[in-house]
Amino acid sequence: MRILILTQPLHYNYGGLLQAYALQQVLRRMGHDVVTDRNGATPKSLWYRISHFVYHAIRFYILKDYRYYPYRYLFLSFNKENIALKSIGTNMRNFVDTHIATIPFFEKNTKTWSNKAQFFDAIVVGSDQVWRATMSDIPVYFLSFTEGLQMKRIAYAASFGTDNLDEYSKVDLKAASKYIKLFDAVSVREDSGAQICRYFFKMNVAHVLDPTMLLTKDDYLKLIEDEDKTHSLDMLLTYVLDRTQEKKEIIQKISGALHLKPHENGPAKYFSNVIEDDFSECVYPSVSKWLAGFRDAQFVVTDSFHGMVFSIIFNKPFIVILNTERGASRFNSLLSMLHLENRMISIGEDLSENLLVPIDYAPINKILDGWKSKSVDYMRQYL
Repeated sequence: MRILILTQPLHYNYGGLLQAYALQQVLRRMGHDVVTDRNGATPKSLWYRISHFVYHAIRFYILKDYRYYPYRYLFLSFNKENIALKSIGTNMRNFVDTHIATIPFFEKNTKTWSNKAQFFDAIVVGSDQVWRATMSDIPVYFLSFTEGLQMKRIAYAASFGTDNLDEYSKVDLKAASKYIKLFDAVSVREDSGAQICRYFFKMNVAHVLDPTMLLTKDDYLKLIEDEDKTHSLDMLLTYVLDRTQEKKEIIQKISGALHLKPHENGPAKYFSNVIEDDFSECVYPSVSKWLAGFRDAQFVVTDSFHGMVFSIIFNKPFIVILNTERGASRFNSLLSMLHLENRMISIGEDLSENLLVPIDYAPINKILDGWKSKSVDYMRQYL
């Protein structure tokens, strides 16, 4: 079967790239011919840009959160992705070029999308936050452009990113309610996603694993065979997306308690936080180096969903700093499934010694094996 995967743009997000890689690998091992859209269909209207400028201005000037420099977002939003990819994304592009078969499905002429779709037997939407309104064109990711076409439509581990649809406009909600009925099968990544589908769309849907968890630790070790163990044996790996003073203080406390040296597993600075036009510190390390960080870590501190996921895949002790702005339901759902709720800490919460104890991964890996079988069987059933 010839399959097209539609997911978030394959740009500079480690988790996003690896979930796209993993889903393609799983489908290929089933014998399918699979390609993934490379650039995504994201909302870039003038209203979208202005609203984000206002949001950044409030954060910067009123809340004194200097990570959100509004003018950079306003003036560079028209070509921000191109600048970033050319300046900082070389290593990420190399991974995509080498390991993921892609096509530029979403071109500017929307009239061609339906014609292109006819060349595929099935479209799989997922995973990651494909159904989050702040990150995606909702009608498109509910496959509005395939209406009237004869093909299979599958949602695999789709995520709304939050536990409600407050981010949806009336137009988004109407489109989602209409086009979700086109799907032959719908599965979501979080419990909250299943609840949303029941409440808003009157549908019972499957709950499955993020694609990254369908592959094994050995699968990822093969990707990093050439990466030397350059990290020290006393490394505290940190992968923090929103780097605040409060999170730095948490990391310092953990570092002191465990006598480990912090090592940030990402760029020195994030592109959106750089006010001057100097992107040299924003270059993303290669995907293999990022994975090797988890391989070599003694302990992990992260506020990232996929940072948490790869800590689990590599069987590392970890702490998740709850990232409510990026969607808390993603963390809660997986940690609850694996009985690891006690590995999460909120800003302002006291650091308990229980958070630092080793994790017995034997029962956790057994739970994961069961969910892997269920998730892969789900795809086999409909493809």
